[in-house]
Amino acid sequence: MSVTEAAMEANEIRDLVRQQYAGVADLKGDAGPAAQRVGYCEKDLSGPAADGNLGLGCGNPSAIAALAPGEVVIDLGSGAGFDALLAAERIGPHGRFIGVDMTPEMLARARENAVKAGYAGSVEFREGIIERLPVVSETADVVISNCVINLSPDKPAAIREAFRVLKPGGRLAVSDIVLSEPLPDDVAQSVEARAACVAGAATEAEYRAYLADAGFVDVQIAHRPAACLFDPSSLDPLMQAAVDALGPARMMEIASTVFSSTITARKP
Repeated sequence: MSVTEAAMEANEIRDLVRQQYAGVADLKGDAGPAAQRVGYCEKDLSGPAADGNLGLGCGNPSAIAALAPGEVVIDLGSGAGFDALLAAERIGPHGRFIGVDMTPEMLARARENAVKAGYAGSVEFREGIIERLPVVSETADVVISNCVINLSPDKPAAIREAFRVLKPGGRLAVSDIVLSEPLPDDVAQSVEARAACVAGAATEAEYRAYLADAGFVDVQIAHRPAACLFDPSSLDPLMQAAVDALGPARMMEIASTVFSSTITARKP
């Protein structure tokens, strides 16, 4: 594949993801149970951040990041602002949160939620892609992300960008889908499964290589089975579309190789 062909394919993937996530930006309903399954507590779901919870994550990156007052945090793929507003509670008025997202509809909802929650002074959202962050180098104490890097058509570039914007000694704290082995072709090539954060996921070996190549040290990856994300009683619309396309039985066949993982690392 030529560089031009690869760029076209990357743009097509981004357009697909942007379109799918624009369609759920105004998602309504009780997403609390889905968020609790991946690590959020009742306080998270009943506080001022609750309006940003669309139930689309696969972990709680703000919790694993152990955020402290006054820190600068960058979120790769900030969505409707759920993690942003939870982080704002932790970093306080002297901290700063920069969320980056490529979907205008998500940015609009996130900005509205920040104003309603009273955090417009410490939280901002910028339009951009995670492979080319609109952020000055060595800005952040912490980079977080929730089930977004798997969607990137160029994961090494996204991780290099996370490294670039971190200050020396800064840390990465990511929740993401990670595979124990490559997916079967029918799943890996499914448009619906990509939007649902499955088809584009990397294996643990690939993820570790991306982090090491970018320069990260002290890499830790912890897994828990992601089968709960396929629970037919509470599928989000994007996962429902994947199940409808591939069939419930096929999705459960691959469930044992799909993990909801926490990834932490440090910039020397």
